[in-house]
Amino acid sequence: MNGLPSLFGTGLGLAAGAGLNSYAVLLVYGGLARLFPQDFPGPAGEILSTNTALITVAVLYLLEFFVDKIPGADHVWDILHSIVRPIAGAFLAMSVVQPQGDRFMTAVAAGSGGVVALTSHFVKSATRLTSTALTAGVANIALSIAEDILAFLQALVSIFLPLVALAVVIALGAIFLLTVPRLARSIDLIGRRRRPPRPAA
Repeated sequence: MNGLPSLFGTGLGLAAGAGLNSYAVLLVYGGLARLFPQDFPGPAGEILSTNTALITVAVLYLLEFFVDKIPGADHVWDILHSIVRPIAGAFLAMSVVQPQGDRFMTAVAAGSGGVVALTSHFVKSATRLTSTALTAGVANIALSIAEDILAFLQALVSIFLPLVALAVVIALGAIFLLTVPRLARSIDLIGRRRRPPRPAA
């Protein structure tokens, strides 16, 4: 993870994954930091690689794994994690850049990591809401499994192929700008169709 583009590719890539499933990404980061401590310098790697942190994150991941596959409960879980996921994204991006010792770049990484995680979270939430509206939640279980797999893959790609992860982050931003407004309009149209007509005055 040498060089500023690679560092930001790793940090922002991890943040993008955290927007989908923050516990999966934290579990990958902490597990690899436990196996290869020399490649994860800084206090974050030390903290996340401890037994306490790994067990806690694993339990939270299992909780999310089951709750996120229950129609209705998944939306409540997403609302609760509208704060958790951006914080996790900011923390991970900051943790990657912080060992370089540049406070300004560390602050930039934290801020941009939070924004990227929030963007990823919004894309996930909008997709899930659209799925619920169109399929009555039937497709949400498959979406949840796909999101779990993507979060793990995104974490691994971010660590081992940081420039690829940076490209994914850029693509995510483009998807957000292009699709989320359309998804919002689609949900609004579906809601209007389902509303009963108002009685004539």
